[in-house]
Amino acid sequence: MEAWSALAVMVGCFVGFHYLSELLVRASVAIGRRLDLSESAVGATLAAAGTSAPELGSSVASVLMGHSDIGVGTVLGSAVYNVTVIPAVSALAAGGLLLDESVYRRDVLFYLLSLGLVLASMWDGAVTRWEALTWVAAYLAYLSLMGGGEEVEEGSEMSPKRAILALTASIAGIAVFSELVVRATVDLCRATGLAESKVSSILNAVGTSVPDTLASVHAARRGLGSMAVANAVGSNVFDLLVCLGVPLSLNRATPVREHFGLLAAGLTACVVLLYVVLRDRELDARESVALLLAYAGFAWLLALG
Repeated sequence: MEAWSALAVMVGCFVGFHYLSELLVRASVAIGRRLDLSESAVGATLAAAGTSAPELGSSVASVLMGHSDIGVGTVLGSAVYNVTVIPAVSALAAGGLLLDESVYRRDVLFYLLSLGLVLASMWDGAVTRWEALTWVAAYLAYLSLMGGGEEVEEGSEMSPKRAILALTASIAGIAVFSELVVRATVDLCRATGLAESKVSSILNAVGTSVPDTLASVHAARRGLGSMAVANAVGSNVFDLLVCLGVPLSLNRATPVREHFGLLAAGLTACVVLLYVVLRDRELDARESVALLLAYAGFAWLLALG
């Protein structure tokens, strides 16, 4: 497949991811209502998992097809995007965000711990099955921290039966698009000579993060600032611990090689920056611009690396 054809397939898959993820989130929110979960809990768990489905599908497909660098690059690159661009764009769209203390202390802090766990496992250049399963167990512990209470205001009136059908259809569609996007990425890299990890860390990461971006902006404009940031941070927790943990557990050991150092350093720096700017539980225009500049710097360094 030629470079332009591969790129066209990738863009088509990203569009498909957007609509299928939107359907998946609506179904997830309907289930969340049944479980009586709070606004921030839904944002950090069900909505985050739903909008991160493209990353999970791409990661699983890349490992099964023998191109694990695509999955690792997509998830880590998406993680950088999620903690910089999504909160910044959401705050700018809503004229600033006010957050619940739980988002800062629970979600952001747990994400820092999750990042440390993942990077420590990857530091030797490979991830074993047991290390990956430890990540999944850590995510289950994260879920146990979520409580019930506030009603979630989301425009979905799906019945339980319809929600289950929507959930099944969207997952199946995302699985198909995931395989297509991995194959197209491999073809694009072969045609252009670019590294799979570099393409996936920027192009695939942004493309698969569109559902997260739109979900957070929509929540921010409705005055649900906690859900907007909890969705972005919760997506990262899900990306790191599940979107990497599940597929990497399929092999006894999986090498993680290309550009890992730069990705790890960039992600760590951006997470620390987010933690600092949210210390007062507000996100204003100046802080949002700082986050956008941080992502631009990361992308520029990765492109040069």
